[in-house]
Amino acid sequence: MSIRNTVTVLLASSLLAACSPAESVLTGYAQQRWDALIKGDLEHAYEYYTEAFQATTPFDVFKRKTQGAGLWSKAQVQKVQCETSGKRCRVDVEVTVSLKMRGLNQPVESSDVVQETWVKDGWFSDWRYVKG
Repeated sequence: MSIRNTVTVLLASSLLAACSPAESVLTGYAQQRWDALIKGDLEHAYEYYTEAFQATTPFDVFKRKTQGAGLWSKAQVQKVQCETSGKRCRVDVEVTVSLKMRGLNQPVESSDVVQETWVKDGWFSDWRYVKG
């Protein structure tokens, strides 16, 4: 194997290895954000949004516009997939809503997968959710 091929293999391996910890961290962050949303702890959930979002959307506006609090009953991170750069990842979260229907004793549950984008700006920065 040539030196050039060796360097290419090492670089590719390091990029793949770099994404694995990111996927683990993002699984936790995304789950924590959703857990906070479900509990109605919007202050904690707001901390996971990008600085740009927070600069343009004050917390009071975020709180007023957040739809779903009280309807969401559970959320579970299903998959995290990072781009080669390791600075942008897609997180798939299965979110379940629970609706009380007139005439039914038990709430009706419905689930769907939500695709989220998370970014990391610098080497030591935290991951942040990008509101789509």
